Amino acid sequence: MYAPSLLDPAADSLKLSDFTGATDVAREARTLLGERFSSVTFMYVLMRAYEVEYNAARDASRWHEFHGGPRALSDADLETLLAPWLGR
Repeated sequence: MYAPSLLDPAADSLKLSDFTGATDVAREARTLLGERFSSVTFMYVLMRAYEVEYNAARDASRWHEFHGGPRALSDADLETLLAPWLGR
């Protein structure tokens, strides 16, 4: 796991940006984190930038562009999951 000081700039950048939806947020988080990107670091920046609760952030880390398999979330699932936090 990375120290928060290495991840907080990505969270701050996401928080200050104007995105059209959860898929844009997820792609930008992946870009901002670069080699630091993982399901855990993605969860961290979601929770820091948008105050997403842990269980929702954990579920969001299963988005199909990050992980495949039968439990992967579609774009629509991700949008629905994160709507309560991104719509604020």
